Amino acid sequence: MFLAWPAGEAASSGRPRHRVGSSTRCAPWPVSPTVLGVEYLRSVAERSDPMGDPDIGEVDVCILGPVEVRGAARPFTRAWTVDLVVYLALHRFGVSNEQWATALWPDRLMAAPTLHSTVSAARRALGRSGGGTDHLPRQRGSLRLGPTVSTDWRRFQRLADSTDPRDWRTGLSIVRGRPFAGLRSFDWPVLEGIEAEVTETVVHLAVRLADHLLARGDGRRAAQVARKGLVACPFDERLYRLILRAADAEGNPAGVEAAMSELLGLVSRDPGGSTPGALAIADEDCALVHPDTAALYWALSRRLPAASGGSFARL
Repeated sequence: MFLAWPAGEAASSGRPRHRVGSSTRCAPWPVSPTVLGVEYLRSVAERSDPMGDPDIGEVDVCILGPVEVRGAARPFTRAWTVDLVVYLALHRFGVSNEQWATALWPDRLMAAPTLHSTVSAARRALGRSGGGTDHLPRQRGSLRLGPTVSTDWRRFQRLADSTDPRDWRTGLSIVRGRPFAGLRSFDWPVLEGIEAEVTETVVHLAVRLADHLLARGDGRRAAQVARKGLVACPFDERLYRLILRAADAEGNPAGVEAAMSELLGLVSRDPGGSTPGALAIADEDCALVHPDTAALYWALSRRLPAASGGSFARL
């Protein structure tokens, strides 16, 4: 059975979490973390690698959407503490103090007391594990999160590596929005290539599952999967091409026109611009999109391309 992803599903699990912001745009913006709860009674799964990385740890750092730190003992009240935890979670083998400080403040040299206070505040917020150890252990000259801290990104990678389409569906269900949304600084995920890797992996899995569903004649669910990919990467035309194919597979010519109109509105809209209607698509409009997208649209559309300023003729 295929599961769709209604809005708000991620918030329905009942797990307390510390969430940073919300995102309806491509890039996150600075916001303060909001406390959504402090109790998180989840046992650590059996470790399967030398790092002791559980599927879901006592603390779970979620970056596949607005950033959340689930299971922390206390609110993150000091600026940059959530950013520090996220950075460490994405560098699981540890980093030097100079490395994380440069990543968070690339254009500033922060005073040692500021760095110490940031680390101490993050350690207090994360709290201790069930075994009594700090989730952010003390060590000289470097930082590394304990094995009781997991990430949704590593879970997604494991599911994406599977050959079972059911795992692909589970992986995509983890995606909640634009990766890393809500961080105070978006520089390091971009400069280190992590944001691109995460986004590309999500899109690749969405394409893989949608292709699988189309091969089985299930256009409706293929479109749902493509839409899920767009949650993470709203401008990826590979996903729009899948939506076009899915509409055609369902015998829905209006859906083909609506999807193309939506894409053209997305790529052509300036800050006060308007979205082209489905009846306004002409050859020059399709020049705005990738040639593969334009060629697929004209192959599937039941309308002849209009001359500039003209109207459509039905086939």
